[in-house]
Amino acid sequence: MQKTAYEFIMARTFLFHRRSLTIAVSIPVSPARRALLMHTAAASLSLILPACKRDESAPHASTVQSPFEPGALRLDLRQRVTMHGEDFALERLRLEPHWPASLNHLTGGADSGDYRLSAYDAADDTLLFRQGFDSALAADARAATTQLSIRLPMPSRALKAVIEKRRANNLFVAVSTFTPDPAHNDIDRTPPAISTRVHTIQTNGAPASKVDLAILGDGYRESEYDKFIEDAKRAAGYLFAVEPFKRRRNDFNVSAVFAASADSGVTDPYLGLKKDTAFGSAYYAGGSERALADNNNHALREAASAVPYDFLLVLANARRYGGSAYYGGPAVAAIDSAAANYLVVHEFAHVIGGLADEYYLPEAGGPAYNGNIEPWYPNVTISPASGKWRGPVTAAGAALPAPSAWNKAAYERYFADYVKRYDALRAAGAAESVVEQFLAQESARQAALLAQNEGKPNVGYYEGANGFAMGMYRAEADCIMFSLQTRRFCAACAAAIEQTIDAFCR
Repeated sequence: MQKTAYEFIMARTFLFHRRSLTIAVSIPVSPARRALLMHTAAASLSLILPACKRDESAPHASTVQSPFEPGALRLDLRQRVTMHGEDFALERLRLEPHWPASLNHLTGGADSGDYRLSAYDAADDTLLFRQGFDSALAADARAATTQLSIRLPMPSRALKAVIEKRRANNLFVAVSTFTPDPAHNDIDRTPPAISTRVHTIQTNGAPASKVDLAILGDGYRESEYDKFIEDAKRAAGYLFAVEPFKRRRNDFNVSAVFAASADSGVTDPYLGLKKDTAFGSAYYAGGSERALADNNNHALREAASAVPYDFLLVLANARRYGGSAYYGGPAVAAIDSAAANYLVVHEFAHVIGGLADEYYLPEAGGPAYNGNIEPWYPNVTISPASGKWRGPVTAAGAALPAPSAWNKAAYERYFADYVKRYDALRAAGAAESVVEQFLAQESARQAALLAQNEGKPNVGYYEGANGFAMGMYRAEADCIMFSLQTRRFCAACAAAIEQTIDAFCR
């Protein structure tokens, strides 16, 4: 759910793409702008600069008992941020019936996310599992709370689970520690609390060797089951129509999981709607009128546990443009929006590729990134000289333009005017049909503006990315993570997505 420099809606939606950067230095950005720069999500891999970490012994094979047993252990958490710091309160330890991934490579993979969970054997401190994740909260939040969940294979013995936060120079510091022990009775092993129905969209192999996607719906009554199934099939079709998902379709298992809501539709203050839904999806998440997110993460995870899943996509039964995503969480999209095909692909790319938004809201003289913290996202950088995406997407050692020329000034002039006209429509309470007509009319103008960059070197370092007009660079002039006007990913984004797929299929 991002707001492309082309699409103010994306700009408004970007407000909820939580955690663009974890920065240990002060950045001269207003609170309003920082609120706009909420950050994404997902599973980026080797395009990321490796994070520094303390020396840890590799996990060793136990001669007595495997450290894991069938199933998954879900930690339902509440993240709390106050003026005095932050912590993660454990609300529930929950046994899930499925651990979908391989039990190999549990401590490697990407150093993605502003946080990570590290699980150690309580007896000898051997590292057994590590997974990065992000949060729903803004990086500059001073007093806020949110739900989130992290899963690991079900342990067969006591663990020490440590949540760590990324700091400057990609160092991690411990925030909260838990000691789950299967021998005790504090793990909830009761049957699922939410009634679900599962419809298989496609199966291509065992869950441990495939990417397992669960598509859920929010705001669908029991009588709308058939609509949900058709919407889920349509969403899968949007995803697999775009490369690299198209050529990797056989590497995915896709399930539709239905949980009935009391009301049809979702909560939307702009339209004056208050709905009782299974996962509490609502617009205005984080204060953005285009940010649409679930508000009952634990219920969502409970429903999703009906199937093996690596990633979640939630279809909100709504028309008004909106969505959200963050790494480790679900992608949410308004499935009846005129831009639903874009929303599904863009939001899910945050989740599976660990991708940052590449758009920004242009202003006079900025916004500019003046820090020195290289973002962990694989598709944005502050250092063109680093060659962050040179190896994976170009010939080894190939020279890339740095910075790369594009019609940045013309684009920013157009977009500033575009935002004013969009704001005027929303301030007047325009119907969604009117806003959709405006967006359709402007789409051609924006596409023509971007097309002026065709014929130039595709891959390079284009200034303007991750919410910043200056000081941050993306790999190509246009990309699904930058603009509503294109149906392709830039080379850096495509490579990150494929690397995640490869990791789940090995």
